[in-house]
Amino acid sequence: MIRDGRMKIAAVLTACAALFTVTAGASVASASTPKSGDVIASYNGGSIDLTQGWGTATVCTVTATGTNCFTTANDYLSWASSQQSSLATVSPAISCSPGLELFQNISYGGNELILTAPSIWINLSTYSFSDETSSYEVGSCAVTMTDGPNGSGSIYPGATSPGSDVSWIGTAWNDRLQSVYLS
Repeated sequence: MIRDGRMKIAAVLTACAALFTVTAGASVASASTPKSGDVIASYNGGSIDLTQGWGTATVCTVTATGTNCFTTANDYLSWASSQQSSLATVSPAISCSPGLELFQNISYGGNELILTAPSIWINLSTYSFSDETSSYEVGSCAVTMTDGPNGSGSIYPGATSPGSDVSWIGTAWNDRLQSVYLS
């Protein structure tokens, strides 16, 4: 199933993100440089402003080096596979591998947001994914999820330890998450 492939690819992407952070320093691809609060993602050879929605994208991944979106899961998997060659020459820094995968619908359906940047609060509204999560998978690092921006509000009481796999977040928390933290 594509989901199993995503778990393996997510591990590689997280390692790649750490590698690029170490080797590229503060430089970030221009397609991912936000201006005035916008989040610009690379998409189909161009870019999209995620604060304005996803358009026809169904998978977006947020790494330390930028944000990339894809029309299909297969497009994402192809891109992720191409990132593996970067690992052959340099050992990456310690990171969460794989990261957190949030899904819009139950049973891992709908749009998917993949987060691999650890140690910062990520506001889901920045990626038009606030109040959208119905299922999720946690990678190798624990996560904290809240119903307010920047870690404010109530903390999600469900499974958030490494390897957690939740196909239905439950009625009380469905479409309620607003920020996440990978530790």
